[in-house]
Amino acid sequence: MNVRSGLLVLFSLCALGLSSVVFAQDHSAHQGMNMNMDMGSGNTTIRFSARVGDSDVSCGIMYESLGSHNSEVELTDFRLYISNVRLINAEGEEVPLELTQDEMWQHDNVALLDFEDGSAGCADSGNAMLNTKIVGSSPDGEYTGLVFDLGVPDEMNHMDTTTAPTPLNIAAMWWGWQGGYKFLRVDMMADGKPWFIHLGSTGCESPNEATAPESPCSSPNRVEVRMGSFNAAHNFVVVNLDSLVSDIDLSTSVPEPPGCMSFSGDPDCAPIFKNLGLALDNGTPLPDVVQTLFSTQ
Repeated sequence: MNVRSGLLVLFSLCALGLSSVVFAQDHSAHQGMNMNMDMGSGNTTIRFSARVGDSDVSCGIMYESLGSHNSEVELTDFRLYISNVRLINAEGEEVPLELTQDEMWQHDNVALLDFEDGSAGCADSGNAMLNTKIVGSSPDGEYTGLVFDLGVPDEMNHMDTTTAPTPLNIAAMWWGWQGGYKFLRVDMMADGKPWFIHLGSTGCESPNEATAPESPCSSPNRVEVRMGSFNAAHNFVVVNLDSLVSDIDLSTSVPEPPGCMSFSGDPDCAPIFKNLGLALDNGTPLPDVVQTLFSTQ
């Protein structure tokens, strides 16, 4: 298929509300990129693995004993935005990782990680392609650590998904112009009932939901993740679903909608936000509380 024909097909599919099919391209060439982080030359690949315990997450699998009441859980979506990636050099300085602009998973300094493959219960909102890495480059040097944000930067958070570049054109990862993007989307069937975790900025003021705010939202709800010891040639970032929900009763939800939608008045959000290291009332870091969603292995 030539480029012009491919674009015509894409535009036709988008008109039917299927914008996420843009991820059906073949970018397997990225798999061979250099993963050596120590000297910072050429391409650097940061690898991620979403897990429940020691098992990689997957659609169509029933996970047992999650949450405070040992619920049986099946995933129906698992995606998140990472931004502002920095490497820590030997002097303790943070050096930005310049993300490869691949017109698919990465745009500017934002990357989408996608751990669902559109199969089984993930079919309604998901797509077939997976992405478990961030690819970029950095100046020559020795790097010993990693820092990144879970979230979309404020200056990009209120774009229109119908015109935004990939990967910011995914309607399933967007609340609307006023609220912006879902930084983290974890959808589950817990004990046979829906349970959702949608993290994004709240307290976003504008005349209506179809208008982007002119000032930052009062609760940014972005998580800074800091790993003081990390080498991309040997380590990867683990996204721990069981740790995120460890203190929550997934067998019930009060009030509706089921789960946590990042609002300060939702009691289901309190343990989720604590495990993210965020204050629920204003979406800023909790003092002396370290997030448990991400770890190094």
